Amino acid sequence: MEPIGPLNPVLDALRRQLAENIERMRKAGKLAAAGDARSAREPGAAAGAEPLEATLRRRIGPLERRSAEGRAAATRVFVEAVLVAEFGRGLLADPGLGEILAEVSAALREDPEIRDKLDTMLAEL
Repeated sequence: MEPIGPLNPVLDALRRQLAENIERMRKAGKLAAAGDARSAREPGAAAGAEPLEATLRRRIGPLERRSAEGRAAATRVFVEAVLVAEFGRGLLADPGLGEILAEVSAALREDPEIRDKLDTMLAEL
């Protein structure tokens, strides 16, 4: 997947945060094993999938992003959309996904530098 312009630093931060959270949740038994997640991926999903930027614009565009709550909601939608683009729609059925979305979204918003880049990117969508 070729990330869009201002997404590069945000995606790098997201990948780091996800790797930490996914490993911790797998060890705690709250997330399916790696093989299970791969088998949940839809065959050929990448070939007919909507491009990530289009998905982000469609899902985040209607959200109000002027308030802190609105930016937090947009961040969660962003994290979910990127994960689904990376791992397939089968990820949505994982019972641990909600916790990962909440933790990763909060972690991204806690880091001032990442939050600024994220808010800039979200404002452009």
